[in-house]
Amino acid sequence: MKPPAKRQKTAPVAEITFDFAAREEYLTGFHKRKLARAKRAQEEAAKTAKQEKVEARRMIRQQRKDDLERHVNEVNALLKKASGDMSEGGEETDDDENEDEWEGIAEELPPPIDREEEYIDEDKYTSVTVESVDISKSGFSKPEEEGGTQEVGDAASKDAESKKRVWTKDNPHKDKPKKRKVKFRYETKSERKVTRFKERSKNRSQAKARRD
Repeated sequence: MKPPAKRQKTAPVAEITFDFAAREEYLTGFHKRKLARAKRAQEEAAKTAKQEKVEARRMIRQQRKDDLERHVNEVNALLKKASGDMSEGGEETDDDENEDEWEGIAEELPPPIDREEEYIDEDKYTSVTVESVDISKSGFSKPEEEGGTQEVGDAASKDAESKKRVWTKDNPHKDKPKKRKVKFRYETKSERKVTRFKERSKNRSQAKARRD
């Protein structure tokens, strides 16, 4: 005879409840979750683009640095080569410079013009005098008369200074009689009526005279 079978002990099942709030949120949140996914994708794309831009800038800086170093090395090599050539030919150029030293342009003043010429044409006779003159604000003057013209100019300036009016705090027009101001007065109602009557009568008489 078989022994009786042993029953397996099972844990009690918890109570199953239905969450209506979670169900409503799931059913009504499709659009909201779609917008959240799009926003998350945009943020990831912006982050990736920023990283790519940073990497591109780093590569450009490195390339510029390499180009600058190469250019500096080339310039230094050319300078060394040029300095070597100059040191070799320096002694010869020093001798040539001593021989061909330039002393500047020699200024030669033209001789003063002072002559008289005569022109004869049949019955006419003309004498022309040619002289060298200097031009200034006061007019024409001969070179030997510069001192005299300067003295004349100084005297004229002194006369002008003496004629200048001396400024004082007192009013120079204080003693002059003041002009009397004419007061403006409006016409009264009766005066305006009389004036209009006179103008109308005058206009009527002029019109009558024109008709006659």
